[in-house]
Amino acid sequence: MVEHGKGHPDRLAQGEQAITEVAADRLDEDGRHEGRLVLTPDRIYFLDNEHSSGGHDDVIDHTRFQGAEVTGDDTVGTLALNWSDQGKVYEGNTLELRTFKDAIDDQLNP
Repeated sequence: MVEHGKGHPDRLAQGEQAITEVAADRLDEDGRHEGRLVLTPDRIYFLDNEHSSGGHDDVIDHTRFQGAEVTGDDTVGTLALNWSDQGKVYEGNTLELRTFKDAIDDQLNP
């Protein structure tokens, strides 16, 4: 987990600063997409490493966020994020994904 990450500041909404970020792969019908999950005070982002234009990124406003669940073993885990009746699954280090989920919970339920 990288605190106050600097991974892709140009792809965050203007004025937003990362609280924390974690390496994760998005798993979907198109396969596996390497990237980073970034938590800011207003949004959760998945920034796709393969496409720097932002067209393949996920942007989840906190007001649309419905929940998160982490599952996995000691090394490889999944984080399921749900928002506005949509959802995506991300895979990464289980401990880092749990820490990221805890940061989301702390941000949304201070």
